[in-house]
Amino acid sequence: MTLRTSDRITVGDRAAGTARALAPLLAEAGLALPGGSVLAGAFAAELLTPPVPGAVRTGLIWSTTCPVAHDDTVHTDVLVTRVAAGTVDRYVRLLDDTGTVREHGTETWRFEDPAAAPAQPALDFCTAEWGELLRARLDEDRDFASSLSNWDGTIGLRCDDRELHLRIYKGRIVDVTRRTPHGATFTFVAPAHLWTEVVLAERDEFMRRAIAGEFTSTGNGYEYLRLTKPLNIVIVHARALAQEVRP
Repeated sequence: MTLRTSDRITVGDRAAGTARALAPLLAEAGLALPGGSVLAGAFAAELLTPPVPGAVRTGLIWSTTCPVAHDDTVHTDVLVTRVAAGTVDRYVRLLDDTGTVREHGTETWRFEDPAAAPAQPALDFCTAEWGELLRARLDEDRDFASSLSNWDGTIGLRCDDRELHLRIYKGRIVDVTRRTPHGATFTFVAPAHLWTEVVLAERDEFMRRAIAGEFTSTGNGYEYLRLTKPLNIVIVHARALAQEVRP
């Protein structure tokens, strides 16, 4: 497996693996699983993915789109999606030889020493610290203020289990909080790997991916569509924050 990482593990680090036939891969590891076992893909991904140096895996959430079979040839693609207070989350995709994602999941790794993986607020999407950094930039953006000059409401931003609310009144962000009393007018929803890919992409691909339906929303769908411009500006500044940390 070829690793493409910085000296210190960082959100956006990627690893791409060498393809292996599933049956001999499992056999070499001493795993005798029946054909079509729902565990085969998760075990294969673990065998094909290098561990986080110095850390212990403490959690795994795994999903199957189309279970891999023993005659499949598979490889993994790994993306670091969060580094915070001594923990690292990685999104792992298990692909077949056509490049189709068959199974995927998120691993959590923990360091004994939290200093080994310090928090990265500019890349810790939808946390309060990230929200305050975002507000500092949006407060200086005249286009953002103009696009919401007559609006009174709350924009929610969600990344996995983290949610942030931007309370806005006539173009000004008056509060940044995890929850507002009456909830968000609408909430923009994306999993951590999509946040990571969009924010760290070489080009701004937000609108293209939004049109393709890769993101979802909750709450008032009309307002979500109507406020595409200010939401796009939010993503532009999220990208700028990330580039300060990881050019």
